[in-house]
Amino acid sequence: MRAALLDQLRCPACGDPLTGEPAGPLASACGRTFPVPDGIPALLYPDELAPSDAEFKDKYDSGADVYARGLDWLFASFGEDAQRVRTRMSSLLELEPGARVLETGCGTGEDSSLILDRIGSEGSLVAQDISAAMLGLAREKLDSAGTVDWLQSNASHLPLPDASFDAAFHFGGINEFGEIKRAIAEMARVVRPGGKVVVGDEGVAPWLRRKRFGQILINANPLYKHRPPMDKLPVEAREVRVQWLLGNSFYVIDFRVGEGEPFLDIDLPIPGRGDSLRSRWEASRGG
Repeated sequence: MRAALLDQLRCPACGDPLTGEPAGPLASACGRTFPVPDGIPALLYPDELAPSDAEFKDKYDSGADVYARGLDWLFASFGEDAQRVRTRMSSLLELEPGARVLETGCGTGEDSSLILDRIGSEGSLVAQDISAAMLGLAREKLDSAGTVDWLQSNASHLPLPDASFDAAFHFGGINEFGEIKRAIAEMARVVRPGGKVVVGDEGVAPWLRRKRFGQILINANPLYKHRPPMDKLPVEAREVRVQWLLGNSFYVIDFRVGEGEPFLDIDLPIPGRGDSLRSRWEASRGG
């Protein structure tokens, strides 16, 4: 683990900075300790993961070596070029050379390499996953490709400080997260105001769900029933867009991170009425 990552790490339980050496273990003021096996800090939290998170972790710890073959089949089944689709998604991050990026659920690093190409040698990438096996494969592939820090954690409890990245990216897996709303909020929390968040996963587009095309996909994999989690976006989300890729069978949401709620002058008098949005709201509540 690089010292630069250690300086960033926070306890996922209490949020305090972690102390220790890059080789570990790492300690928190709340009394927790975290190991750094094979140079990758393991900051999993809570101690008992949500059932779907535990299942997801075990699934990829045991099946990491065959994961890439499944991805190759997936893109081939839609007649799509994987590099082209992934390039299109990573472009939504609007990255500049030197940017700091977080990728949650990095898997075997297929998208990580494209992010590194965009940020260049002056940029930095923190590649996070809940599966140590997936991180190991990604590191084998990318350790010489640029400045990458590897992190095993729960994406719903990121051990990272507020506003410490220019962008955050996730593709594939969030449908199975135990706390989807919290995971997206965590990505927004660690991105500076004005930065971008991009999230995508399986989800057949609405106009195809009842067609034979959509029914074939949903029959083969129930994850295709998922809808874009628009109701789970944080209040800070601005300029929100949703689109479908890969045969209109995967949604991709991108938004810019704002500060708090959008601006609204609730005391501005309504022309010709004399009241305001505030007074109407208070009246509706009996105030």
